[in-house]
Amino acid sequence: MSRMEIPSKFVDKAKFVRVIFTDVENEYDTLLHSMTLTFDSVWRKRMLSKIDFSNEVRVLDLACGTGLVTFQLGRLAKKESVVVGLDLSPAMLSVARRKRASVQSDCSVEFVRAVGEFMPFRAGFFSSITVGLALRNFANKLAVFKDAWRVLAPSGWFLSVDFIRPENPIVWTVYRFHIFRILPAIGRLVSSYWNRTLIYLANSILLSTPPSEICAILKEVGFEQISVEKMSLGIVALIRAQK
Repeated sequence: MSRMEIPSKFVDKAKFVRVIFTDVENEYDTLLHSMTLTFDSVWRKRMLSKIDFSNEVRVLDLACGTGLVTFQLGRLAKKESVVVGLDLSPAMLSVARRKRASVQSDCSVEFVRAVGEFMPFRAGFFSSITVGLALRNFANKLAVFKDAWRVLAPSGWFLSVDFIRPENPIVWTVYRFHIFRILPAIGRLVSSYWNRTLIYLANSILLSTPPSEICAILKEVGFEQISVEKMSLGIVALIRAQK
């Protein structure tokens, strides 16, 4: 099993994650679809089904990467809506900005380089915040949730879909072999960078904060109507919370 030392402090982990997602940006979308057997699309669709697009929306997509969730939001939102993707990786954002020219969207879709712990937005602006397969990448989740609370409008929703460590021991045994053995081997076939990134993925899942603890932190911040929906044999969790 390939173990990796992942920093736990905010600044150190922010730098670490930025490096981990450098030099993999061009193949990211294709390999993510392949490695999840296209289930990543199902998980994102499930998360976005919780947002009411019948009216104009203002949505912030945290840790947006190459914009997979961001552009889906843009396609679903009405003309006067605002969609913003935020990420700390210049490499991933460069891909997102290139893709924007070829993605059809009726509303404004913008990208901002920043960290989720300190968002450069005014209080109460967004009606929803999404995080797609990336909540594990934040070192200080309490700070992220506090700032999410700040920039959300009253009754706004925070939504995250992410990999978790499944509770079923049989599922975990099979899944652990897959993420620690199979995926890094696939990564080596692509590049040393992808091998490194997939080893990080495996370790981040191993060390991921359980949904029950995520919910406790959200409640501490002041969120209500908190719920957890587990999918795909418990390897992914959709967490919702309302301001």
